[in-house]
Amino acid sequence: MVAKELRLIVKDRFALFLIFLLPAVLIGVLWYVIGVSDLGTLTIGSQQGQSSSGNTTATADIDLGVIDLDTTRTYSGGDLSENFTAYVGLLVTELVVYNNTHEAYQDLYNKTIDGYIVIPDGFEANLTINEPTYIELHVDATKMIEQSTVMATVQGATILFRASKMWIRSEVFPSMIIEFTPKGGYVATIFGGFIVIFSSYLGIAMTGAQSIVGDIPLRRMLLTPTNRLEVVVAKVAAYVIVGFFQSLLLVSLWVIAFNLSLNTGFEVLVFVMTLVSLSGSATGILVSAIASSRLQANQMFLFVMFATLILSGFFVDVGVLDQYMPFNQGMKLLIDTAFKGLGLAQLALPISKLLAFSVGAILVATFVFSKKPTLD
Repeated sequence: MVAKELRLIVKDRFALFLIFLLPAVLIGVLWYVIGVSDLGTLTIGSQQGQSSSGNTTATADIDLGVIDLDTTRTYSGGDLSENFTAYVGLLVTELVVYNNTHEAYQDLYNKTIDGYIVIPDGFEANLTINEPTYIELHVDATKMIEQSTVMATVQGATILFRASKMWIRSEVFPSMIIEFTPKGGYVATIFGGFIVIFSSYLGIAMTGAQSIVGDIPLRRMLLTPTNRLEVVVAKVAAYVIVGFFQSLLLVSLWVIAFNLSLNTGFEVLVFVMTLVSLSGSATGILVSAIASSRLQANQMFLFVMFATLILSGFFVDVGVLDQYMPFNQGMKLLIDTAFKGLGLAQLALPISKLLAFSVGAILVATFVFSKKPTLD
């Protein structure tokens, strides 16, 4: 049955074009756009305003962490590190105080905070004798807008801190340390990764959406003692095999076209992309099982495509849905393995979510398919 599905896919030249050539064209277009423009250097900062009392107010909706390692007490007034921390707290939505860098680093990865500040030992002593003082600012390299917003906020807090002491010579220099750095341009890595996941998930789902309503030989096969679950699983397996080769092509083009240096092995990315193909295949088969005609399948797929784009979390915050949508979990897996260097064992939760969605979609498709009297 799997071989029969593969033969049908191979005979459908237009489907092969959509699965293989169209994603390659998209990556080629992105490569051209990056080459002729300066999108890779795009930066967006936060805006600072003033309250009615004349004090600078925060307009950036960010959460920061702070780790105060300063033990020096040489200033005649209050504790300078605590005073600086208080000014940072005025300009952020929430300021979280940590006891060690490990906890802050973990929360930065989990996106609980947008960045964290490390105030080094000797902070107060250096300021007392007018020596340059450095603080460390840790941000996530995969969140470009938050990077510049965090930096602008810390700079604003620094200005307020210095102005309160009437210091001109004494300086506090934030030293930005970017964590999880992709070895490539932001657009090429993040937006390129989006195109790779988009092509894999929706490309397979689009062709899979016609797999039942458009399968004429299936009508004859159902006259034999064939289990409906076998039919659905065979179709999913066939599209996963196609998705595996599509993944090889997409990842290869992505890495070669943009000269990316990945923080994980090539085989890990192919495994991640195959999981995405599995969820896309299950989505397409479910659409095809529900639809009563090819026209209905096309209309339902358009709904799935636009809903996936809107709820992807790539353009707008979608809240709790970001933790469950299969497309979103695939994007998280790709970024976390390719750029953050995490192993598959550390990503067991998003992997299990993708597998659970795929199994659930297969079972629902089987149930709906079994209730259909005919395929007409």
